[in-house]
Amino acid sequence: MRRVTIGRTSAVVVAVGLVAAVLTGCSTDPNNDCSTALPSGKASQLVEATGKIGSKPKITVPTPLDTTKSERTIITEGTGEQVHKGQVIEMQYTILDGKTGQVQQTSYGSGDTYPLALGSGNAALSKGLQCAPVGSRVAVVISPKDAGGTGATSSGVIVVDILKAYLAKADGAVRPSVSGFPTVVLAPTGQPGITIPSSGSAPTKVRSEELKAGSGATVKKDSFAILQYTAVGWEDKNVIVSSWQSGSPDFVKLDTGASQLNQALPQKVLAELVGKKVGSQVVIEAPAEGQVAASAWVVDILGIR
Repeated sequence: MRRVTIGRTSAVVVAVGLVAAVLTGCSTDPNNDCSTALPSGKASQLVEATGKIGSKPKITVPTPLDTTKSERTIITEGTGEQVHKGQVIEMQYTILDGKTGQVQQTSYGSGDTYPLALGSGNAALSKGLQCAPVGSRVAVVISPKDAGGTGATSSGVIVVDILKAYLAKADGAVRPSVSGFPTVVLAPTGQPGITIPSSGSAPTKVRSEELKAGSGATVKKDSFAILQYTAVGWEDKNVIVSSWQSGSPDFVKLDTGASQLNQALPQKVLAELVGKKVGSQVVIEAPAEGQVAASAWVVDILGIR
């Protein structure tokens, strides 16, 4: 698993910033801004792909196909909700060399879809899929300068079928707050700021409370879940770990704690998610264990693969 080092940011500062956003009326999620999506252009409009969405398409690309600025064209527009930065989608794709038209890589035939967190990985690809509805087939032509790495001399062509999108943030019904738990304030993106209670000592046992009650699929003890989370140290009030700060949700195997963003997440914390539904947001108090300090977690359950 890839490990991401997270800076220890003050939870109080984070919370203050979130409160300021609320008080100044900043209630629009910037991740939903479609003005940052790639425009359609002459190059992307030349890409043709026929066939059923989700099945390997027949792709026609006039060669050489080149562009100095990355473009995207929605070949077939789906009827689902638009996808936005910060969401994880499931897709199938084919990558072609714009110079020769030859297929360089495809996910079709693998028997599985490919998950992608929009906003992570190649920026041009994410912007090319941004604000396209689920069920769409999209042609993205990526310029050499946007290809990433070094030495790219020709444009890349990627044809993507967007098959599914997970939640960007917990969307369950808000539940009444419970006295004694940490206070949680949410930014428009859904990122939480956590304030530890000024009275009372650190927790000596795990306890949790739903802040939002989702209505999606139920989390099981062996689920492969898509989560957003922030954990704050109880004593020093610093952010210990946060998937929000990494720029994308985390993929976590609940029965092992295996995480895509971190080496592992605490089993005692993950156990509190079992039985909860997708769309829920849970605040969890975790006692110190070994070298791990007592902490407060806020976890959004965004989906189950």
